Amino acid sequence: MKIIWYGHACFWIEINDVKILIDPYEYVNDDAIDGIDYILVTHEHTDHYGKTPLLARLRDATVIGPKTVYLMAINDGVTKVKEIEGGEEIELENNVKVRAIFVEHPSSQYPLGYIISDGKRRIFHPGDTYYSPIFKNLRGKIDIFFVPISGRSTANIREAANIIETMRPKITIPMHYGTYSEADPNELINELREKRVWSLIKILEIGKPFEV
Repeated sequence: MKIIWYGHACFWIEINDVKILIDPYEYVNDDAIDGIDYILVTHEHTDHYGKTPLLARLRDATVIGPKTVYLMAINDGVTKVKEIEGGEEIELENNVKVRAIFVEHPSSQYPLGYIISDGKRRIFHPGDTYYSPIFKNLRGKIDIFFVPISGRSTANIREAANIIETMRPKITIPMHYGTYSEADPNELINELREKRVWSLIKILEIGKPFEV
């Protein structure tokens, strides 16, 4: 499995030869992103939906998102688009599945997080979220977790540490910082150390692959 962070909350994931892009925001370098089979969008805000229509057309990708995203994509001329609801699981291909769960983002009409799995590994991208009781149901079940840390309409460092403490993912990758707002992911490491919570924190550089 290969993961590339393109800044903010945008990730490219290759799992079982399926190429998935998540939340391509308006300033993402679309020229740097090659093959895409599916684009998952967590909610309708520009810093997550952004370049979805452009990349869907350029890469002939299928867009998947909640009703708000579905309607926006249709209005923007995207022809390969699928609506997904909270609690629903769909199979993409090669045994790769996506399950949508509701998250805590009050300024969005229909905020979702996505759990991507291949039967052996689970990756969780929560989009924009604060702490939610639903995270208790995911304790010990997530291998790789993308956690927002900026505090700008989403969890801050302390809240992110509380989410990690609740979920106990094996690997945590900080996101949602450095583009629209600033935060230091090293502070998350310190916060977890003070809490005596273990999760491997992997700080990614934009555009550099991380293989698991």
